[in-house]
Amino acid sequence: MDALKSLIRDRLRGNPTAARLLEERPELQEDPAALLGLLEEQGVIEEIYAQLECSLQKPLEPSPVVQPAPDARFEAGDGPAPGWQLCLRLVEGQAFLDYLEDADSAGREMVWHLAFGRQRWRSRAVPCAVAPRFDEAMFLKLPSCASRNGLLQHSSPVHLVLVSYGGSGSGEEPPWDVGQGTVISSHLLEWRHCLSTPGPLKMTVELQGVGRRHQLSVGVLHLELELRPQGGELLPQMAVAAQLRAEEQRRAEVMRRAFEEMDRWWAEHHMLYPSRHIRLFAQTECCVFLPVANFVVPLHAGRQLDGPSHALRFVSLIPLEPVSAKEASSAEPRWHTFPTLWARGSATCEERALLLCSLLLGYSLDAWCCLGTDERNQAHAWVLVRDKGDKSMPAQVTLWDPRTAAKIRADEPRYLSSFSSVDTVFNHRRVLVCHQEDLAQVSYDFSDPRSWLPAPLEQEVLDVLQLYPCKSCPGFAELSLRTWKVHWDLETLEETIEERLAVALRNHREALGLKTVMDQHVAELLHVALVNLESERRGMPSQASVFEALAGRVCRPGEVLRATPVQFNHLRVSLFWPALSDRPTVREVLAQAAHSFAVRCRVVLLPEGAKSVWVLLAAKGRA
Repeated sequence: MDALKSLIRDRLRGNPTAARLLEERPELQEDPAALLGLLEEQGVIEEIYAQLECSLQKPLEPSPVVQPAPDARFEAGDGPAPGWQLCLRLVEGQAFLDYLEDADSAGREMVWHLAFGRQRWRSRAVPCAVAPRFDEAMFLKLPSCASRNGLLQHSSPVHLVLVSYGGSGSGEEPPWDVGQGTVISSHLLEWRHCLSTPGPLKMTVELQGVGRRHQLSVGVLHLELELRPQGGELLPQMAVAAQLRAEEQRRAEVMRRAFEEMDRWWAEHHMLYPSRHIRLFAQTECCVFLPVANFVVPLHAGRQLDGPSHALRFVSLIPLEPVSAKEASSAEPRWHTFPTLWARGSATCEERALLLCSLLLGYSLDAWCCLGTDERNQAHAWVLVRDKGDKSMPAQVTLWDPRTAAKIRADEPRYLSSFSSVDTVFNHRRVLVCHQEDLAQVSYDFSDPRSWLPAPLEQEVLDVLQLYPCKSCPGFAELSLRTWKVHWDLETLEETIEERLAVALRNHREALGLKTVMDQHVAELLHVALVNLESERRGMPSQASVFEALAGRVCRPGEVLRATPVQFNHLRVSLFWPALSDRPTVREVLAQAAHSFAVRCRVVLLPEGAKSVWVLLAAKGRA
């Protein structure tokens, strides 16, 4: 604390506003409170706090990074290249007119999500307002370069996503589940302008809406960018502007050429597929049109997932966002980029397939995203994995369905009962259109012209228009999944859910005139069953026999243990009992006269806020 006070005093001594006030009004030297009041009115105190917060902010990376002293400078030829960092300060917002009325902002909070390479960051929540104050600062590691000119070649932007939570929300108390977020804005921040400035660069960014609101301004963000350590030869502003302009012109030229070539090709063939689910282009949440192949990228799961089956489990637990019939039939759908998808906490069926395909490619599988129709002839999306590429037999082709978390081989009977057509197949390298309308006749040899028509897509198009940079590990996206810390204790939450369900169980049986006895020992044994249930969903061998043996030891001759598991992907606890009691198997158990009961809950947290919540209700008694 003394060190902090010393820092504040040092800042005040060197502040010109404070010196001017003391010169004009010497009596303020004897009245520190009045001096602080005047300094606060003029924004000096707020500025000092912001500077201190940025100075004391730790880098996002877990490895320690030495911050340079305020007067540290780097000069060319002083030795090894410095560990460049970008200090980004989110100061405040203005003109968020969606929250002009109290009814629109009541109970809602704003949170910034940031993605830069493999670095992910999330701000603290602030109340939604017309002029929210963020006061956030973070340090982002930049590539190792000998000079600012080397940094100029690093074209990856900082992806900022502003999301609001709350409002109608889940209504839970306490709020374990904040519900799905609403994306206010998704902005790609060009940080390289600070390469031509010696100190902090203040910027005012107009934030656009997403989707249909992309042409509308939703607010203004005031921020600062600063390159650390200071020093080195500054780049001329004209040089930075010329580099950015050249990149934009090349991107525009490649995009124009890709659209023209694809349009000519499709004009020759579209009459062959009048009612098929063919999609060649899609748009991001910012209405940027790209070939569908650019939405898929090999993505490392890092230490967040344990393998391909775990990836399928994770993707299937992301809350599903329904798509209207009009959007489903659109030739150019809107797919959120992965950082935005993770920030909002939900995904469409097609976005789930894009993410799953990218993760499976990250495990070096031959994975392809499939667009087609399901057994009800409704638009659907899934992932195709071939064991031996074009030489794969039907038994070596597996369809991974992110909607049901099922793996279906192409030689199984349920293959034809789960899907009715496959229309477009693509990954990060190719896009193919399926000729066959009869799914039973489809060959997954993509070199077979009887089944497949490849779209003309050059590698240059895929490289220049890529959504996710792949520089540190060529061929793999510089993105990373993140498991965010929660503000509540997991064990306490599980016990609370069990207590609430036990109360609901007693009330239900009392209404039927039945006595209820809870068995705590059986509840402990149910944990073994829940662990096995989640392990099975991750593709691990079943250990059901272990629980069955334990259950046999607590049942007397003539007794049986009936257990009914239910799984949720949210923490809106008030919905658990209605879902349980609505099941015929559960109602049958609850109606038993002379039984003892047990309830067990297990909450499993996955990356990006996804969760698996298991509830197991059991009854022990006479058969």
